[in-house]
Amino acid sequence: MGNVLSLDVDVVPLIAAQLGMTARRFVDFARDGFDKLLIGAVSAEEFWQSFNHHFGTDVREDLLIARFHPVVDERVRLLILELKAAGHRVVCGTNSFEKHYLYHLERGEYAVFDRVYASHLMRIAKPSPAFFRSILEQEGWQAYGTLFVDDRASNVAAARDLGIHSFLYETPESYPALQAWLAGEKALPGRHGS
Repeated sequence: MGNVLSLDVDVVPLIAAQLGMTARRFVDFARDGFDKLLIGAVSAEEFWQSFNHHFGTDVREDLLIARFHPVVDERVRLLILELKAAGHRVVCGTNSFEKHYLYHLERGEYAVFDRVYASHLMRIAKPSPAFFRSILEQEGWQAYGTLFVDDRASNVAAARDLGIHSFLYETPESYPALQAWLAGEKALPGRHGS
């Protein structure tokens, strides 16, 4: 979802600027909390309580959602619909904070997928092999017959290690390369890969 279908998802620079700190300082603190948020081990409220305790601040608003204003890449949305029209089941395996997940859900942005597997509900996140195995098992898929697209190299490497055909979608400028890769994988009818 993030940085593939949904763009402008990085809230860290906006939050850091609002709090008067560098993005690096915020991330250094938040890394462990983010990992816990991704698997539903802490709430956003608990995250900010910990932040306030650590920095001696009084942040009362969940800035992780207040500064979250992603936009859907229409090209990718249409590509997903094209894959589905070609008879493919397309699911979303996403590392997501609960409130970000609800944001996308309320706006109908997950509706393009046949199913969504969200890390905070699964209680496990990418790049853990268990994340991928759980989805494969629930879908009844084999790794070798599955395609995976992600914006993080560590997630792509983990999927490849399991035998899943994977594509690193680094930026929106990767879109033509993604189309070519899908054609090469014979996922899109009437297109021929190189």
